[in-house]
Amino acid sequence: MRAAWIALVVLLAACNGTVDHLTSTSSIPGPLGDTWTTDGATWRQVAGPGPAPRYLATLAYDAPRDDYVLFGGQAGAVSFDDTWTWNGRSWKQMAPAHKPPPRRSAAMAYDPNHHVVILYGGLIPDQAEGYEGADTWAWDGKDWTELGPAKGAPGPREGARMVTTDDGVLLFGGHLGNVTYHADAWTWNGTAWSGVDGDRRPPGRGSAAVAWDQARHSLFVFGGIGFNATGGPGAQGTLLGDTWIFAGGQWISVVPAGPPPLSFANAIWDPSAKRVLILLGMRCPNPTRDEWAWDGAKWSHAGPVGVPPRWGAASAQDPDGKVVVFGGSNEAGC
Repeated sequence: MRAAWIALVVLLAACNGTVDHLTSTSSIPGPLGDTWTTDGATWRQVAGPGPAPRYLATLAYDAPRDDYVLFGGQAGAVSFDDTWTWNGRSWKQMAPAHKPPPRRSAAMAYDPNHHVVILYGGLIPDQAEGYEGADTWAWDGKDWTELGPAKGAPGPREGARMVTTDDGVLLFGGHLGNVTYHADAWTWNGTAWSGVDGDRRPPGRGSAAVAWDQARHSLFVFGGIGFNATGGPGAQGTLLGDTWIFAGGQWISVVPAGPPPLSFANAIWDPSAKRVLILLGMRCPNPTRDEWAWDGAKWSHAGPVGVPPRWGAASAQDPDGKVVVFGGSNEAGC
């Protein structure tokens, strides 16, 4: 999310994010630093110290260490480069010897083949509005290692999404400002990225709601932001409301109508009902707490989720379906 939204946010945190923040849901619009969990039945806010308030951080479940790792994010003019882990009860700030540059809107997921968490791209700050990264990093529970320059990399982008699949990781989409929007799919083999889709793709987009459908062994994509033909290179993209499924190397457009156009939302897999849930996000001009469900054949409105409205929250889940949501922003605007 670029300068038009960032300028509205009060600077709340030190640049390196080292000051613990007592989690709460602020009544003042802006970056949030609260932590929410659910076992699939009830949402619960967890109090205690943790990362400074931020939006557009990235979060992934780290299977070998049975915890969640959070990296980066943004609060006003500050981009973070801190690493935190969540063990199901509390946050712990890590002190790795190496780390990626600060960034927001990166893609990250656990790689089951190499037993590390993979991070790719994002918007890295500079003296202007930042530049889109094309770097690949791995987290082993103690330190970050840059895996590059990776062969066949997808190229610079922010707002891409990455998921853990049946046999690896899959990266989708992303964009360069309001200039180029991608809709490509890539896999990682430990040393190189490889494109896995053909020429027929969805319209390009960033910041989509993306999840791996474990029952149908497919990538589920909803909404996000696409090219804004009336705006300049730094303009916010146009909200999208279409649904796509990637399975067997082919993209399929889903016809049944679903949620209204939505960006910076979260997608999670509901293992008990074997469905994808889309929740939270920016509806323009206000963030939402809505939840929608896709069961493989039709959409249904599941009502409000038990988390206050926000966009740009970080979320991840373990194999049992336990979900963690951190931060985001409740700032209005578009």
